[in-house]
Amino acid sequence: MVSFKKLALLIMILFGMVFFLVACGGGSDDTEATGDNDGEGEEFAPDGDEDDTLYVGLTNAPGGFNPLNAPDTVAQWILRMLYPTLLEQPESLTFEGNLAESFETEDNQNFTVTLRSGAEWSDGEPITADDVAYTLELIANPDVETTWGVNISSLEGLQSTGKWEDGADGVAGVEVIDEQTLILTTKTPVDPNYIKEMIGFNVYIAPKHIAEQYEPAELANSEFATTPSVSGSIYQFVEYETDSYVQLEANPTYYKGEAQLKNVYLRVVNGTNLVTELQSGGVDMAAGGGIGVVPVTEVDTLANDDNLDFESYPGFATQFMFINNEEFDADVRLAMMYAIDREAIVEQLFRGNAEILNSTYTSASVYFDPDVEAIPHDVDRARELLEESGFDSSQEIELTVPTGNRAREQSASLIQQNLEEAGFNVTQVTFDFVTALANVREGNYQIGLIGIPLTSDPDQTYLWSQSGTTNLARVNDDKIEALLEQGRTSTDMEERQEIYSELQEYWRDQAFSVGLYGDFQYKVQSKNLNGGIKEFWGGSLHDMHEWTKN
Repeated sequence: MVSFKKLALLIMILFGMVFFLVACGGGSDDTEATGDNDGEGEEFAPDGDEDDTLYVGLTNAPGGFNPLNAPDTVAQWILRMLYPTLLEQPESLTFEGNLAESFETEDNQNFTVTLRSGAEWSDGEPITADDVAYTLELIANPDVETTWGVNISSLEGLQSTGKWEDGADGVAGVEVIDEQTLILTTKTPVDPNYIKEMIGFNVYIAPKHIAEQYEPAELANSEFATTPSVSGSIYQFVEYETDSYVQLEANPTYYKGEAQLKNVYLRVVNGTNLVTELQSGGVDMAAGGGIGVVPVTEVDTLANDDNLDFESYPGFATQFMFINNEEFDADVRLAMMYAIDREAIVEQLFRGNAEILNSTYTSASVYFDPDVEAIPHDVDRARELLEESGFDSSQEIELTVPTGNRAREQSASLIQQNLEEAGFNVTQVTFDFVTALANVREGNYQIGLIGIPLTSDPDQTYLWSQSGTTNLARVNDDKIEALLEQGRTSTDMEERQEIYSELQEYWRDQAFSVGLYGDFQYKVQSKNLNGGIKEFWGGSLHDMHEWTKN
């Protein structure tokens, strides 16, 4: 077993970007609606001085600005600019104070959170422990639509979904002590890094005095969620021109100091235009993380541009072929795994700038187990498993393919061909990303291509548990539930590593879905920008208020 000291070193060396958000994400993370703006339509006419204005290239449009309910990575990234989190994560699993001055525990079950003094919302109202408690109460409220239920589910008094227990009307594990202090209590002791990431880093604190103006059930469709009027982070919302750009301006009350770059325009363009804009200076940086996707065919062009800084590295973005477990048993799922030539996908579509997923973690994670080898491409074995399963191979299977991500669309044709060679009868059905994701979430699919950004913490309850908000594969497996519970409640890093190694092996052997690839993260930005994307993409904004342009 690797020592804690060595693991700490591995964290520093190996970790790339997260999601949640994780995370994550990489060059084609697709938990968001994809934008394909080609520059036509509403003319882009920015205000402000070029020297204090940042232009960011997105190839995916945000799904909204609701701090309680943001299923897409684009929205989550922008929300980090608008709403405070308790903690920052400048490097994977390395936490420092943000809104919280300290986040401490003596027993790994009771966490005392002390907020920094003097923090204000953009309208001058103080940010207090009541805002934090109210945010957690809203997430737990059964009437509120949210993506953060599992994040807070470890708190005392909550179900595994993160909602109140029957008969309750609040969260027993949240106690406000005074304006700057509250105590979070978990059901059982947990690894501090788990709660620091899930709650400290990945929950956006909402302004109580604004949110409480609406009925909880109405928040998702309110102005609070679509046109935020009050900010507590680096920037304030100005406007969103649908599928064209998001405009932000510096928040003068930001507790770390007003941002040096006073204006931010996040422009939605397609991949080809993103490259053109980067070369011409129309945008200062690609957003990265799968929300500013650089076409792999243009990598060499950008890497050789003397005006740009370019780097690539493994990250936390993943692309899966999710399999509806309610329709296909383990033998059929495993046959699909053997059938797909993932090495060909990586080489042909990414020119090697991606890695095959041996299970459900990327090599950027310190919990990744390289001894769990990927299932190889073996058409004969796939045919054997299909025959042994008794599955009617004449049955038509629909492969759901979201549009807007060229690499994914191309991979769909290779996957269809591979599956048909193994004896499956496959037809592609395409939808825009929002529709495709909605269908998959509802279980209205058979197999489908969806990208998922992973978190730094290895817990994947959200992906593979019955209680998971993103259990797209509709997994219902007692051993997976047990392993997830053990990993989530263990407080020892080495013990957790053993648990998650076992989980990776079991997940692979049961083929709950097919892990296709984790494409590498590209950092591309103007050499005139001081600051910008970091190797750990999820923590890139911790110093955004200090960024400048030459």
